Amino acid sequence: MAWRIERQSDGRFAIFSTRIQNYIVIDADIEEIERLYAEKGVKVYIASARAQMAKATPAAREDLIEESRKRGETPKEPFDKIERF
Repeated sequence: MAWRIERQSDGRFAIFSTRIQNYIVIDADIEEIERLYAEKGVKVYIASARAQMAKATPAAREDLIEESRKRGETPKEPFDKIERF
């Protein structure tokens, strides 16, 4: 993703695309930027997952997979709250 968030002089935000060398979003508030990045993130994650599945890389640690099966669940990554500025 070649996007750069910039603050406009009025305090709102714009997103500059380094791919097309122009602004693709202007006059956005925080919520709009968060929504756009959430949508873009989903697309990026799906594309990444598809690419990884196409490679079909063998699991490196089958022992950890077996431990999770025995436990009945996988460990969860910690949730880090994003701080607002």
